Amino acid sequence: MKETIYTIPINAAFESAAQDGLCPVCSLHRGLEADSLEYILGAAMMEPDVRRETNRLGFCARHWEKMLAAQKRLPLALVTQSHLAELARNPQAKLADFESCYLCARVGAFLGRYYANIIYLWQSSPEFGRLFDSVPAICLRHSAGLVRCAKTALPKKESARFIKSMSARAEKSLSALHESVSVFCRSFDHRFANEELGEHKHSIERAAAYLVGEKL
Repeated sequence: MKETIYTIPINAAFESAAQDGLCPVCSLHRGLEADSLEYILGAAMMEPDVRRETNRLGFCARHWEKMLAAQKRLPLALVTQSHLAELARNPQAKLADFESCYLCARVGAFLGRYYANIIYLWQSSPEFGRLFDSVPAICLRHSAGLVRCAKTALPKKESARFIKSMSARAEKSLSALHESVSVFCRSFDHRFANEELGEHKHSIERAAAYLVGEKL
């Protein structure tokens, strides 16, 4: 398969996931978020169009925490200053949509493009289709995103085939996680006190990562 600027990160994420078993779309999502945080605390703060949007939308609690952790105090102070000025002029806007967030919107838009490109590659490249199938798990959050995209991006027959494949993958992952968490729960029963837990020791963390995405 010929590599292009949009297939390179997708192929890299799926190739890595085929080896480590982690969700490849989580990897892409984390990269988008890291790039967006660097962007908003860098040159973007001087772009009038961006500042208008950050003033209007603000940021969610999670992204405020990440921006504060970045320790770029002056850029963040300037963004905060103009956002507060906008709120003072029109507090009703934020009261009507408190959950709005510039970074969530930006990451979501780029993630939607990744979904569309993944679906396109799955449909058009047998090589990527085999790579896609070799990935042990795609988290529930990103599986749902891919399914939503497939419903609009693919013909009905292809969409049904993709959704059937994703459903089978999800069923397998959920069944394995349920079994692993059950083993962990059973370890608190004195009758199984000497049973070796092994990887089941981290079953709750793995279940959480599958259900909502890894550290997202």
